Amino acid sequence: MKSIAVCYLFSFMNPSHERWTRSLIREEYPDVHVSLSSDVLPRIREWSRLSTTLVNAYLEPVMVRYIADLSAGLDELGLMTRQRFLMQSNGGVMPFSAAIEGSRTVHTLFSGPAAGAQASALLAGDDARAGLVTLDMGGTSADIAFIEGGAPLEMTEAVIARRQVDVPALDMTTISAGGGSIAWIDPGGFLNIGPRSAGADPGPACYNRGGGEPTVTDADLVCGCLNAEYFLGGAQKLDVAAARNALEAHVARPLGIDVMRAAAGIQRTVDMRMADAVRVFAAKRGVDLSSFTLLPFGGAGAVHAAAVAAELGIGRILVPARPGAFSALGLLCTDVVHDYVRSELRALTEVTAAHAEDIFRQLERSARQELEAEGLDPAQGGFARELDLRYAGQGYELRTPLDGLFAEQLTAATLIAARGRFDERHAQMHGHAAKERPVEVVSYRLRLRVPVPKYAARREQSAATASEAAIKGNRRILLYGGMTHATLYERERLAVGAVVDGPAIIEQFDATTVIPPNWHGRVDRNRNLLLQPDT
Repeated sequence: MKSIAVCYLFSFMNPSHERWTRSLIREEYPDVHVSLSSDVLPRIREWSRLSTTLVNAYLEPVMVRYIADLSAGLDELGLMTRQRFLMQSNGGVMPFSAAIEGSRTVHTLFSGPAAGAQASALLAGDDARAGLVTLDMGGTSADIAFIEGGAPLEMTEAVIARRQVDVPALDMTTISAGGGSIAWIDPGGFLNIGPRSAGADPGPACYNRGGGEPTVTDADLVCGCLNAEYFLGGAQKLDVAAARNALEAHVARPLGIDVMRAAAGIQRTVDMRMADAVRVFAAKRGVDLSSFTLLPFGGAGAVHAAAVAAELGIGRILVPARPGAFSALGLLCTDVVHDYVRSELRALTEVTAAHAEDIFRQLERSARQELEAEGLDPAQGGFARELDLRYAGQGYELRTPLDGLFAEQLTAATLIAARGRFDERHAQMHGHAAKERPVEVVSYRLRLRVPVPKYAARREQSAATASEAAIKGNRRILLYGGMTHATLYERERLAVGAVVDGPAIIEQFDATTVIPPNWHGRVDRNRNLLLQPDT
């Protein structure tokens, strides 16, 4: 036995019985990990609280071992930093100790995609303020997020592997559309992509490591979008024949078409799936994509970005300087962030300002104590307060920020203004507001943020620079169903201000960017590659 989850019905109101249970467990099993629902998620609704606690209990032994191994490895390398941090689903980081000792393991579940979204919000500048849709296309999936007003959208409830996980997280959607996603024909004779993935081992057929099923990467290679001799900067050779054989056996022959049409069909299918996912996600969140910029990253994002943008009517694509390492950069673009919640169901009109203030002060005291235990200075922390509100009888609630509604402490006017803000948010998200109905407080939320130094992109002088010095050849590629000649460029040799006309392929160690006909790319002062249609 390695880990035990404990969840009692009303522990969000009184955790004493869960804590007593933990002491009994440790008398019998001193080395076992124990996750208490009152620590993991002290919030109303026992099923979501139990489910979240179970996920935390499942992850904790693995995460504790991983952190110990990582710490030992960093020590061996001589990287003796004062603090070491992990990315969280909410877009912030937390010290290693918080994940090991504070029942916060579940807060790391969406950390990889969250890091990419956080990097987008900080580094894309004006585009992030105007509106971004991010497309993180890696080996097994594509993760999509929206950035508005310079910040990613957030959520407090999610489902992963059919498990409810109710912790604050950046609002993202994930589909099985990665480079390793496997293409297959169903009994009805239709082409499908995923959800199975070849992963990294054995990987796509073209890796020549024993994988025999065709993937999106195999299709990209056969179409000519990828360079078999320059994958990972030439560190790994790709086998075009193996990719063609896999496509022939599993897609082309069953459909009665040639290999090139099969490859183009796989590309078209995965492009449409990503575009449809963005479109549905935007509709659910009330996002107008017409003025948005698409920011692709991950190893495969920039290969497919132009096709996705064209389908969505987006006329601006921003490819970061290092797409394959962009999520890792997000770890250097955020602060230490801890979230706290306490449920207490009561009509808003029955909640006094003094009572609400007392609950928030208790949460703040707990937050300061945790900061001290983590070796951080509580004086550096800033707090943001929210109420989870709902119309009486509703089965869901909305997070309602209280920023700007009070000075030193909450007042009666604060709660009245919070009601008005809730009505506005409800109308924005659901298209209507029931201003005549009573409102209930469900939970009190507190966010603690401790600023840490961040990565700052270096801006270089812009100048009209010829792109010819970066040309490395040309190649026939199958693009949008037709063959064309594309000029090949080495991205490292493209100077600031350089302009590249499509059709073109820009290659670098960690990614490949495809510029279709009638589009062009320009290197900006941060060495991002800005793609736009020709006017």
